[in-house]
Amino acid sequence: MSGPRARGLRAGVGRVPIAAPLGGEMMGYGARQGRAQGRHDPLFARALYLGADSETLLVELDVCLVAPPHAELLRARIAERTGVPAARVLAGCIHTHSGPETGLFAALAGSELPPVAGPWLDAALRAAELAHVGAVPARLGVGRTEARIGRNRRVAGGPLDPEVLIARVDRADGAPLAVLYVHGCHPTVLGHDNLDYSADWPGAASRAVEAALPGATALFALGAHADVDPRTRGLLDLAIEGQSVGERFEVMEELGREVGEAVAAAAAAIPTSADAPVAADSMRRRVPVHGAEAGEAAQREALAAARARALAALELPPEFDAGVLEWFGVIAERTARLPRDAARPRIAAARAYLRDRTAPRFAGGLAPEVGVQVVRLGDAWLLGLPLEATVDVGLDWKRRLGGAAGAVVSIANGWLRYLPHPNDFAEPGAGEKYEVLMSTFVPDAATRLLDAGAGLRTALAAGRS
Repeated sequence: MSGPRARGLRAGVGRVPIAAPLGGEMMGYGARQGRAQGRHDPLFARALYLGADSETLLVELDVCLVAPPHAELLRARIAERTGVPAARVLAGCIHTHSGPETGLFAALAGSELPPVAGPWLDAALRAAELAHVGAVPARLGVGRTEARIGRNRRVAGGPLDPEVLIARVDRADGAPLAVLYVHGCHPTVLGHDNLDYSADWPGAASRAVEAALPGATALFALGAHADVDPRTRGLLDLAIEGQSVGERFEVMEELGREVGEAVAAAAAAIPTSADAPVAADSMRRRVPVHGAEAGEAAQREALAAARARALAALELPPEFDAGVLEWFGVIAERTARLPRDAARPRIAAARAYLRDRTAPRFAGGLAPEVGVQVVRLGDAWLLGLPLEATVDVGLDWKRRLGGAAGAVVSIANGWLRYLPHPNDFAEPGAGEKYEVLMSTFVPDAATRLLDAGAGLRTALAAGRS
């Protein structure tokens, strides 16, 4: 592929602990009761800087979710301190469901930066600074391996992508400096019953990589994972309570080691080059939320119709009105004694209404501009999206690369809920699936964002960033 070739590649890494206090709130499970009681393994902010003709800086946090305004603040502060343009900074999180509260809902409510955001924000800034100031002459190579710790939770035997994309970064003398790996599987081996901080299986995987390649800092980026859970879990069913109970720490460590050892073995065999190109850029694409394709009036009508269906499904009077949390309580009460096949469509009807009711709040409007980012690492292309992408979204991106290496990075630069592929919306029973009921945007949103990413990639390949 044509385009400018990197000269004098430099790279640096940073890793800073996140000070998550005991007794603090945890994030990841609505069913969790209680606050953090312990620390099973440390939480970090990790950063990788790569610079040559262009540059990029990737930051990954051992937390569950970061709000888009907070991600934008982080990128802007990193740009101020390092000189790397914010458009070239990818701020991601590994999505562990055993991490600290980050201030997500305060951001959605329009509040100022809450105190709970301080620890992860400070750690991320420091990690980015360390990576930038510590950059040394380097070499970069890309490879792939497979991991099979996950399975599709939406459909039995459904789509799965076992590929793990790996970027190996060496110092000029060939000594390992960093290993970035991307894979699509929820970090949810541990469940809502766990009250110890943990980076879940990615933490264990990174420890295994670093043990096998001394001197390397391992960074995990979450791939297209939205409908993939660890194989320790079963299908996700709206009508079954308590499905977020987790496994023991030993099981989490075992699954993480399985991934980490595969990554380390593949990384050790990847050739590296000082001439590998590096580039990154971001853009925004306007995407309407559910029901808003034809504007505000149409969205109001669609929402009213969804509300009517929800009231009918739960046998509630037309005048019933409640907040979102109260709605969830009523859903549980009205369906608790029903057979699963009878409960499921009723729950789905009510959840669809709540999805559409809250979508503008999560998105920041009826048709917001959604961030799209592309990062080039050698011959690999990462597509960063501020959503949880399903497997089919990731596979669609890979098809567009025409055989080149690449991956979707989910929850990049914030979180706007789920991003199913149009295929996911079209399958039988889609309206009763969690991923569709946790989506924010119209059914063809993934196609719109993939198209935008493809255009951005073309521009970067031509040196137009």
